[in-house]
Amino acid sequence: MAGSSPRSSTFHGSSPEWEFLREVAQRAGCGLLLDVNNIYVSARNHGFDPRQYLRSVPGGLVEEIHLAEFTVNRFEGGELLIDTHDHPVAEEVWGLYALAVERFGPKPALIEWDTDLPPLEVLLEEAAKAERIMEVHHARAA
Repeated sequence: MAGSSPRSSTFHGSSPEWEFLREVAQRAGCGLLLDVNNIYVSARNHGFDPRQYLRSVPGGLVEEIHLAEFTVNRFEGGELLIDTHDHPVAEEVWGLYALAVERFGPKPALIEWDTDLPPLEVLLEEAAKAERIMEVHHARAA
């Protein structure tokens, strides 16, 4: 069993999200499903450093990594990122994934794509990119 990093709209704690997740995982004796897209979206929407989030999660807790894309909704005075799962993984998320692989080692990764599915070739390209990043950045960390 693994707990997941929540979307920014669902976490409203008084301590940082990563502290809450670490405590829940340790008390429950479970691992974490690290949703790198949710971390990036939350960081942008709430003004924290997503790299600090990754540095704060104990390495032994991460069991799986999820990747996805987001949509930027602009409005007068700002913008809001929404976790949408309907396009290729965002470059910013790929960058965080590389850091996560360096920090946590190779973990099973899932690319979330729920709507507007592309041709199979596009999905396979995304999977191949995840594999390349895992190979390069795990070797770099070793």
